[in-house]
Amino acid sequence: MKCKDLMHVGLQWVAGDASVRDTARLMRDRAMGFLLVAGAAPGQLKGVVTDRDLAIRACTDDKRPGDIKVGDIASTEVIVCDEDDDLGEAEKTMREEQKARLVVVNADGKAVGVLSLTDILLHDHPRRAAKTARGILAREAEGPHTPIDQIKLTPSTPDDEESVSHQESTLTGRRVDGPVKMFP
Repeated sequence: MKCKDLMHVGLQWVAGDASVRDTARLMRDRAMGFLLVAGAAPGQLKGVVTDRDLAIRACTDDKRPGDIKVGDIASTEVIVCDEDDDLGEAEKTMREEQKARLVVVNADGKAVGVLSLTDILLHDHPRRAAKTARGILAREAEGPHTPIDQIKLTPSTPDDEESVSHQESTLTGRRVDGPVKMFP
C-alpha cells in the first residue's frame, strides 16, 4: 500500500501571518488539531501548527493570542513522505521521528495530503499499526514524571479554598476500597 492510498487530501491551510487567536478559532470551528501554515508564495509550506503548539508555545508567553502570528510558533521542521512511498517506510519515519502526522508531497515537493497515525490504525495491518503507535507514543511514556506523592495540589485563592472545602465530592467509575492518600 502507498501513502497516497491512505492520506487525507482535504488539506487545511492557515496563513503564516494569521493570529494565534484566529487559528485557534479555525481549529475549534472545524474540529481540527493540525493545520498547514502557508508561506509567502501560493502553495508554499512554511510549517505546520497543532493545537498542542498553540497551547504550549503561544500560551507560555505574556502576549495576547491576537498579537502572536501563527507563523512565529509553527513547527518549521516538517516531516514529509512522498505520495508514492510504501506505507511501511512512512510508518518507519513516524516511529523514528515520533510524529503522529506526516505531510505527503508529490514529485514536485508540493503538499498533496496528510498521513496520520489514525489513518494507519484504521487501515493498516493491526500488528504493524500497533508497532507504529507504540513507537510514536514512546516519547510520552519516556518523559519526566513527578511521583504522585510529590504533587502538591493547591487552590488558586483563599476564597477557592473555602468553597472547595465545603463541596461534596462525587466519584465515578470503579469503587476504591482501602486507604486513600490525601494531598495537602
